[in-house]
Amino acid sequence: MKKTESNTKENIGKLLLDVAKLTFASFILGGILRGELPQYVLIAIGFVVFITCSVVGIILTSKKTVIGKE
Repeated sequence: MKKTESNTKENIGKLLLDVAKLTFASFILGGILRGELPQYVLIAIGFVVFITCSVVGIILTSKKTVIGKE
């Protein structure tokens, strides 16, 4: 059962990393190319979502190793 929980966390982490990539592309790069909303608002929102998804994704996909236990 523990293996399934670890697998689920890793998959959610991978999904969040993909969301972070898509957020970067859509908000930041799209905000620079389009001028409908103020660029600084789009860039700020995109940056916050990108950092949040990246950090949570990295935390969930990283595997912790315990020294001394097998």
